[in-house]
Amino acid sequence: MKKKYDQTNVPEDNAPEKEVKKGKKIANIIINVILVIAIIIAAVATYVSFVSTSGNGVPSIFGRSILSIQTESMYPTLEPGDLIIDKAVKDTKTLKVGDIITYWTVIDGERVLNTHRIFQIYDGGNYLIFATKGDNNTNEDPLTVHESEVVGLYSTKEGDKDVGGTRIKGAGKVFDFLQTSTGFLVVVVIPVAIFFLFHLVQFFRVLFEYQNVKNRLRYEQERGTAEDMLDEEKQKFEETKKAEREKLESELRERLKKELLESNAPAEKSAEEIAAEEAAKAAAEREKMEAELRAKIMAELAAQKNEEPAEAPTENGEDAPKAE
Repeated sequence: MKKKYDQTNVPEDNAPEKEVKKGKKIANIIINVILVIAIIIAAVATYVSFVSTSGNGVPSIFGRSILSIQTESMYPTLEPGDLIIDKAVKDTKTLKVGDIITYWTVIDGERVLNTHRIFQIYDGGNYLIFATKGDNNTNEDPLTVHESEVVGLYSTKEGDKDVGGTRIKGAGKVFDFLQTSTGFLVVVVIPVAIFFLFHLVQFFRVLFEYQNVKNRLRYEQERGTAEDMLDEEKQKFEETKKAEREKLESELRERLKKELLESNAPAEKSAEEIAAEEAAKAAAEREKMEAELRAKIMAELAAQKNEEPAEAPTENGEDAPKAE
């Protein structure tokens, strides 16, 4: 038999507790958003730093290359620390004089990327050769650029204006920092570690709460089972006790009946004696009632004759003697 337990009404949370829960929820959302943004930035920085998809050693995302300006050769068009986004060049024949391009070149014996404006274009037969020059330089670059060395187009020249260039001032320094080991540690390793640590703590918190609820439910279930067993044992004990009591009463009833049957004759003789005594008592009572009734009748007759009431006759029928 399963027992139904009364459920106690849990009071609603008061206003301060609701505010605390709301604050914790908002804080968790903010932390998650910040960590997700940090991980996205870290993923982009990692991809830009270590992955090359265009085949020319420059990372590209959807045909866009992210680069940082290092020198003042293009000042004031581009300044050191600026972040620029180049567009991939599918056909170098579309390039024209005045366009700003990024290309591979050799400076001080080192192969590096450079962003300068096209100063002149030469036809090499099956390929194009580009002469370049920095806006802040008086002379053109000593080395020309083969079309295969062109990485991307920053902007194109239309009249006196540069069109299409995407530039973020100062962001190039951040980009450069992200590509260092320290930047990788700060932007990639630490945010990812914090993200997983935070969610690991949340996971164990939820796990502990789940275990607590599970243990509490198991305890309630075992408690209910134990109480059901006790109720069953109590019911069995009551039934056994009732059966023993009924058996004892039956035996006692049979014993008394047997004793009464054995003492039947003496009991009848005693009944006759009792009947005689009752008859004697009844006769005495009757005589006493007759004497009282006779005296009452004599008193009523005397009262009718305005005489003093006569003495009640004696038991033998004679009048009582009068006093002189």
